[in-house]
Amino acid sequence: MSTVTDATAGDPHEVTAPTCFVIGPIGDKYAEHGSTERKLYEESLRVYDEIVRAACREHGLMPLRADAIADTGEITDQIHRRLHEDDIVIADVSGGNPNVLYELGFRIGRGKPVILIGESGRLPFDISQLRTIRFRRDESSLHEARDQLSRVLREGVTRGFRTLTYTAAPSPSPGTVSAMDEDEDDAPGTVDRLAQAEEQLGAVLIDIETMGEALLRIAAVAEEHTPKMNAINDSKAPASARLALFGKFSTAIAEPATAFRVGSEAFAERMADIDTGIHVLLDGVEALPPGERDEEHEHFLRQIIEMAESTRSGTAEITEFGTLMKSVAGFSRLLRAPGGDIAAAVRTVASVLPRIDALESRARALLPNVSSSPGCDTPDPQVLSRLTAS
Repeated sequence: MSTVTDATAGDPHEVTAPTCFVIGPIGDKYAEHGSTERKLYEESLRVYDEIVRAACREHGLMPLRADAIADTGEITDQIHRRLHEDDIVIADVSGGNPNVLYELGFRIGRGKPVILIGESGRLPFDISQLRTIRFRRDESSLHEARDQLSRVLREGVTRGFRTLTYTAAPSPSPGTVSAMDEDEDDAPGTVDRLAQAEEQLGAVLIDIETMGEALLRIAAVAEEHTPKMNAINDSKAPASARLALFGKFSTAIAEPATAFRVGSEAFAERMADIDTGIHVLLDGVEALPPGERDEEHEHFLRQIIEMAESTRSGTAEITEFGTLMKSVAGFSRLLRAPGGDIAAAVRTVASVLPRIDALESRARALLPNVSSSPGCDTPDPQVLSRLTAS
C-alpha cells in the first residue's frame, strides 16, 4: 500500500491507496515517426491514458508503467519487485508481447491479483480463455473499457483484490453488474480460436506478399538501371558520371528497400506474437483422434503449411538477392542506406525460419500426404549480378 497524507484543519490523517503497476507493450517514444516501434508507443500510450489512468484516477490510484520508474538501479529488478509487491497489476495483453506474457506469468506464479485488458482480435491464444476487458481502438470502445475497468477497481478497492481466478471475473455484489460480467457463451470455443488463428495466418501471408512486392519493385529498378550502368562502365566515363548514375539508382531503390525492411519487421513481429498460440492450438488438434478432426482443423493445418511454403520458396532467392545487393552497395556510399535496409530484411526473414519450420513440421505430421503449394513469384537475383564494377 502507498500512503497519502491528507492534512485538513489541523486534523491530519492518512489514507492508504493500493499500489498499481501496469505492464503492456511500450514501444519506443524516441523512434522515428511512422516506424513500428513509434506506432506501438503511441498506441500503448493511448490505451494507458484513456483506459488505465482514467479509470485509476476515479479511485485515487497512481498507476505506474515500467518506462516511468524513476528509481535508480537495474530496471529488470525494479519490474520484478513491482510485480511481486504491488497490490494490483493491470496487464495489457494486446498482441501477446513476449515480455508482457513473461511478466504476467511471473505475477500469476506468485498468486497475486491481475486485471487483464486487451484489444479485440489481438489476444494471445494461450490466455484468451481468461476473462479480459476487451476494447477496440475507437473512442466509444475505449470509454466503455475505461468504465469496465473502473468498476473492477472499485470492487477491488472496496472489498480487496483477489488472485487472477477471481480478479478476471469478480463476483458482483447483489444488484450490481461486474465490469467483466460476460456470458459464458462469449468465451471463445475451439472453432473460434481456429478462426482467430486463420485470421492471423492470413495476415502473415499478406506480410509475405508485401515483402515480395517490394522485392519485385527493387528488381524492376535494378533491371532498368543495369544497361545504363554497364554502358557507362564500358565507355570508360569519368567516375563523376558513374557516381551520378549510382545516385539516381540509390534514390529509385530507397523507397522499395525501406518497404522491404519494414515488411520483414512486421512479418517477424507477427510471427513472434502468434507462434506460441498456434502451438497451443496444434496441441489441441493433436489431442483429438484423427476421426474427430473436421474441415476447420484441416483448413487450419493447410494454412500453416501454405504459409511455410510461401516463405521458404523465396528465402533462397531473397538471401542471394541480399548478398548481391551488398556487393553492389560497395560501389558507392550512396547505395549503403538502401543496401543496409535490404540486408537487414534478409537477416530478419532468416531469423523467423526456425519458427516456421517447427510449425510446418507439426502441421504436416497431423495432416499426412498433403500436397505442396506452388511457390510464389520471386525477383530474379541475376538482375543485380549483371552489374559490373569498372
